[in-house]
Amino acid sequence: MNRLPIATARIPETLRRLAYFQGWPDAGLEGLAAGAKIILLPKHGSVARKNERLESLYVVVSGLIRIYIPLPNNMERVLSLVQPGESLDEACLILDEACPYDAVAAKDSHLLAIDATVFQRELSRDIALTQQALKLVSRRFLDLLRDTEICAQRSSVLRVASYLLLHRPTPEDLSFTFRLPARKQDVAAKLGLTQETFSRVLGFLDKQGLIQVSAGLIRVADAPKLALITTMKDCKDPSQEAVNLS
Repeated sequence: MNRLPIATARIPETLRRLAYFQGWPDAGLEGLAAGAKIILLPKHGSVARKNERLESLYVVVSGLIRIYIPLPNNMERVLSLVQPGESLDEACLILDEACPYDAVAAKDSHLLAIDATVFQRELSRDIALTQQALKLVSRRFLDLLRDTEICAQRSSVLRVASYLLLHRPTPEDLSFTFRLPARKQDVAAKLGLTQETFSRVLGFLDKQGLIQVSAGLIRVADAPKLALITTMKDCKDPSQEAVNLS
């Protein structure tokens, strides 16, 4: 990691722009800025390693961070893709425990690194900020449980359909469009699939008329039928018998 030569006076401005710090009072932001620095992390650069102690809270300013657990045979289980405005490491810092995962840059990234002692000091000064941090950690925990439920499904079609529906703005939307937050390889790993299987299922759903794929942009043309797939107990993979959606 490389520390950028950024003026200290610009760090509070960076803090105010990040969604993570919305609602923080000026005094709290000034306090954080005193213990913060901007980090340049090149693609594949490491920000955290499993079993290491962390000394900073990291918030992504630009780029993308992949959080994963290393598995045997050089495999990995992707837990999260941390996007701009999102953070990592609160749980480790609050509990003062070693990191249980690896975190690397999926692309060239800029991170705001805030000294752990400074972060905890500012939280202790304002109960509202402590509650805000608790909500963020709780939301991340529930998202992880939801992802685990998706990955527990045996069919790759069920996994992909469930993932696509996570981006549905409201249950009433019949169609919607979104951009994949990362490379197909990373999204596939998050679903416990290979990139080839993920692409094959997307192509299958496209042929079924349920979605349209253009580069990283996905349009779900028929959300109700896609939701119907997720209710099926035995949904064949695209390499097998086609799913009957009539």
